[in-house]
Amino acid sequence: MSETLVFPSLPMVRCARCGRIDTSMRSVCAGCLSSDLRPEPVAGVGRVVSFTTIRRAPTQFRDQAPYDVVVVDLDAGLRVTGRLAADSRRPEIGSRVHAIRAERADTLFMVSEQA
Repeated sequence: MSETLVFPSLPMVRCARCGRIDTSMRSVCAGCLSSDLRPEPVAGVGRVVSFTTIRRAPTQFRDQAPYDVVVVDLDAGLRVTGRLAADSRRPEIGSRVHAIRAERADTLFMVSEQA
């Protein structure tokens, strides 16, 4: 029997007027400027489109440096930025990743074992 893995969902919003889905950091829709945004969690899985290693980190992350920041195209159709878990293997462009923690603007990803 195949085991189904469950990953944390990422908090997003969907515009009730035009249906656009976007990050929850917005107060109005980027497509139609409606303020009728409703919470809609999306699966935190996707592919790496870019990444970089931060060696000189901002003050609040200094104790975690060096660390990798990844840009991920989520399977849900959004592009998000997050950090890579310290115990994750190094990403490559196109690597599959999944969220392991999602707290407001701090999403932590891990490279998935399966491509």
